[in-house]
Amino acid sequence: MRKVKIPKTQIFCFILIMIVCIIAIVEALYYVMNGDIKENENVGDNNTNDIAISETNLVENFDDLFQNTFENTNTSENAEKITVDKDYVYTEYEKQEINSGNYEIDVNIPTININSEEVKSYNEEIKQIFQAKSESILNGGADRSIYSVDYEAYLNNNILSVVIRSTLKEGSNPQRLIVQTYCYDIKEMKKVEFQDIMKIKNLDTATAQDKITRQMQGKQSEAKALQDLGYPAYIRDLRSERYDVENISNFFMDDNNNVYVIYAYGNSENTDVIDIIIF
Repeated sequence: MRKVKIPKTQIFCFILIMIVCIIAIVEALYYVMNGDIKENENVGDNNTNDIAISETNLVENFDDLFQNTFENTNTSENAEKITVDKDYVYTEYEKQEINSGNYEIDVNIPTININSEEVKSYNEEIKQIFQAKSESILNGGADRSIYSVDYEAYLNNNILSVVIRSTLKEGSNPQRLIVQTYCYDIKEMKKVEFQDIMKIKNLDTATAQDKITRQMQGKQSEAKALQDLGYPAYIRDLRSERYDVENISNFFMDDNNNVYVIYAYGNSENTDVIDIIIF
C-alpha cells in the first residue's frame, strides 16, 4: 500500500489552526471563570467615557449658565452683608438701551454683598471693567458698539463664586469675549486660590497640569489644522506661563462642584476665543 505524502504547507496550516483554536478555547474559559474582570474593564471604560461626555456638555453649554442669578446650595456659614435684605450677589447696575446706528447695550452687572475689604476691591474692579465701559458707550465714547454683560453666582461648600461674561463689538474691530471670575471663602473670609480648589477636588498638581497640557495641545492642533486650510484661527502660545497650574486665577465652582478653569483670551486681546477646562 502506497503512503500518501502530505505537503508541508498543509501540515503547517493544520498546526496553526489548532494553535489558534486552543488559544481561543483557553481565553474563553478564562473569561467564563473570571467574568468580573471583563465586566470591570468595561465599567472603567464606560466611566471614563461618561466623564468625558459630561465635561464636553458643560463646555458646550457654558453660555447657558448666565442667568443673572445667585444660587445658594450646601453652605453652613453666614457672612456679614453690606445690605442686609439682599442676597450675597445681586444685580446693582442694569441697562438695556438701543440707539440706532450708534450703540446697543444690554448689561446686568453684579455686586458682591459681603462686608470685607477684599470683596470691596472686587466690586470696585467690576465697576472699572464693566460698568465704566457701559457708561462710556452711553456717553458717546465709541461709535457702532454692541455691548452685553451677564453673570451667574454660586455659594457652595462655603465658597462664593461669581463669573461675569461680557461681549463687546466696536466698529470694525473683532468681537471680544471677556470673562472675569471671583471666588471668596465666606467661612474664612478670604480669597480662594486654585490650590484651595485642588484640595476640595482631591487633585494633585501633576494630574491637573497633565490635563491642561493635553487639552491645550489638542486645541492648538485644531487651530493649526484650520490655519493650514486657509481659515483664520487663534494660535495659542503653549509656552506661556498662563497654562501653569500655579498661575491659574480665572476659575469658579458651580452648584454641582464642577470647577471651570477659564482661558478668556479676549480679556486682553480683540478675540472671542475661549478655552474651558473642567475639573
